[in-house]
Amino acid sequence: MAARKRLFDSPPSGFSAIVRVGVLLASVTLFCSLSLSAQIAQPSAEAFAKLDARIYAHLKENNIPGALVAVASKGEMVHLRTYGMANVELSVPVSEDAVFEIGSVSKQFVSAAAMLLVQDGQLNLDDAIHTYLPTLPSEWLGVTVRQLLTHTSGIPDYEEIRSYDVYRFRMTPEEVIRIAHSRPMDFAPGTGWYYSNTGYFLLSMLVERIEGRPLGKVLQSRIFGPLAMTQTRLADPEAIIPNRASGYWVNKAGELINRMPTETSSTLGAGGLLSSARDLAKWDHALGGDVLLSAESKKAMWTSTLLPDGEAVGYGFGWVVRDYQGLRSQSHSGQVAGFVTSFSRFPEREISVIVFLNRYRVSGHRLKVAVLHTFLPELGPIPE
Repeated sequence: MAARKRLFDSPPSGFSAIVRVGVLLASVTLFCSLSLSAQIAQPSAEAFAKLDARIYAHLKENNIPGALVAVASKGEMVHLRTYGMANVELSVPVSEDAVFEIGSVSKQFVSAAAMLLVQDGQLNLDDAIHTYLPTLPSEWLGVTVRQLLTHTSGIPDYEEIRSYDVYRFRMTPEEVIRIAHSRPMDFAPGTGWYYSNTGYFLLSMLVERIEGRPLGKVLQSRIFGPLAMTQTRLADPEAIIPNRASGYWVNKAGELINRMPTETSSTLGAGGLLSSARDLAKWDHALGGDVLLSAESKKAMWTSTLLPDGEAVGYGFGWVVRDYQGLRSQSHSGQVAGFVTSFSRFPEREISVIVFLNRYRVSGHRLKVAVLHTFLPELGPIPE
């Protein structure tokens, strides 16, 4: 079996003075007047203070300009708190309506678009991808749509070959395919698991081919429009997008630097969307019902992929499906162009945790865990 690409990066350290000031001066909090779900505890003032302290410390230690942390339940925002700066140069604090690039969290929307085509009878998951994209390299013959969704295709990851910098440039599909094709298959289709952004780029192309229109228009008409997700779209760097947060990185001296936005053409649905906390809460609520996807589609999306030897890899169709301390979890992280996102659903408790950070190459996982333990105290103390 192929080696597995990890989904989370470990954070570096450092914090600039200007960001420290921004974090201390520009925090905004919102607590909805609506009552909390019966599944969720009302944290005490002391618990909130400890959570805030952890978040501030994480931002300081990792030189992260800004953050947004939210908890949603049944489509309602039960906790939303912002920290620091959405734009350091202009001293713009992160707002409740801030829009962040979500990186690989985008994959679940392309997965959903594919499942809508399955529901419509226009797509079969076990069809060969050459059925829809006949000009793909012959070395990729035999790869199926299902294998693109589950990262079991064996097609190399073009991002890994060219690094994250590939997302800075306008690229044609032919150029992306050429990069991926420059390396031999990682393994025979269906025989291993390895995270591949190429698979979701190709899946985006496939959706476009069947629908006969660009991916952004497909997602808007099939998902974002019907769910009133007004702040979710492809992250076009030239578009005027209200409340868009700026992305950052650090140089070799540990100084904060600007990070260029993602070019839509270089990533498509592999990692090219941006969204807001309220929109992800709407998405979470839709996933809890049947207004968009059938129970059969969601079961397929959230079932762990099995390899030929029977091993479950903990990944479905655009979702990580690994339990957390006995709680069923459906999640994904995202990292691209100066941003990190963590979106995690815990359906048995009707709670979802959203974390946005506007710094590249840090982890949102620690904050997600801290928030989850604060609202579900039966999980025990927040892990150190």
